[in-house]
Amino acid sequence: MALKTIKKVILVTVVLTIMLSLASQGFALGNKKMLEAWYMNIKIRSNGQEVYTDTQPFIVDGITYVPVRMLADIFNKNVKWDQTNYTVLISDKHDASTDSLMHQLHMKDMEIAQLKTRLSQLEPTTGSYIMTNMDYLEDDLNHAYDKYRNISFEIVLSGDRNDITVKINFDLNDHKTEWNRLTTSNIKTYLQNICDEILDEFPKANIDGYFKDTSGSTSRKLYKFDTSARGTVILNASNEDDLGDLEDDLDDFCYDYFDDIRLSLKLVGDEDDITYNIYIDYERYDDEWDDLHNNEIRWFMEDVFEKIEDEFEDADIVGYVIDEDSRDKLARYDPDRSTKFYRYK
Repeated sequence: MALKTIKKVILVTVVLTIMLSLASQGFALGNKKMLEAWYMNIKIRSNGQEVYTDTQPFIVDGITYVPVRMLADIFNKNVKWDQTNYTVLISDKHDASTDSLMHQLHMKDMEIAQLKTRLSQLEPTTGSYIMTNMDYLEDDLNHAYDKYRNISFEIVLSGDRNDITVKINFDLNDHKTEWNRLTTSNIKTYLQNICDEILDEFPKANIDGYFKDTSGSTSRKLYKFDTSARGTVILNASNEDDLGDLEDDLDDFCYDYFDDIRLSLKLVGDEDDITYNIYIDYERYDDEWDDLHNNEIRWFMEDVFEKIEDEFEDADIVGYVIDEDSRDKLARYDPDRSTKFYRYK
């Protein structure tokens, strides 16, 4: 009897609620019917726990009636009586733990979406696999090309998949005889093999580079090279014209660096020691120069220094801003001094 009673609880809940609500407001608006109810100390248990209520369940014509609010509490529901429409309204209760879980799920979905985006950016547009970590390629090249004509080389790659610089280090003191025996054809063949390997992995890369003596017997770059549009190695065995080319580029860079001041630049020295002199007509631009903050001048001179260092990384570099008429120094940038930047005027 008890099991049957429990199974009927949900079916009669709404009926009982209406009856209880009508009872609290009187039966004037509905049909009045006399019922014979049996109170038998009926108990309600939820998950083994007895549930107590102020309104005692009862039986009418074999049907057990219990308060709908009791069942709403058991099943974590909201219950409300709509007086106007004579309707019992049952809805889900707000569950903070569920909201928290939903929020965590949303955050995980966002994280997955971000990871998918990053993965798609790493994948090549051709759909074929290309190593994105240049270190792996560098290791492979050193394994295959660290020895050539009895000379030990170390290959160092830098840049990105579009522009790659190849620096090939070796000790000229240890391998001077072997190095001098190399022909231009030997060197070009060696470099072409390396560049072909790189282009297999990064087909659209622009490649340049140089040999570098690490012994200290020279500080200049040896046999600078780059590649043509077809990937063919182009050698430049001499760097005599490099300072001139760089001077032209830097002169263009300096000319209108400051909008209202015109400047010119000259490089003095060689690949080991380079001085860059930036000339200004101070008599003409004295007001504009005086209005410049120290940091503006420092950043400008640092930019010029870094452009030179990119081409001649082992050179000792110092720079000056000079009045082109009086030859007075207006500013100095020397990274070897404790005070790198100094403004004279």
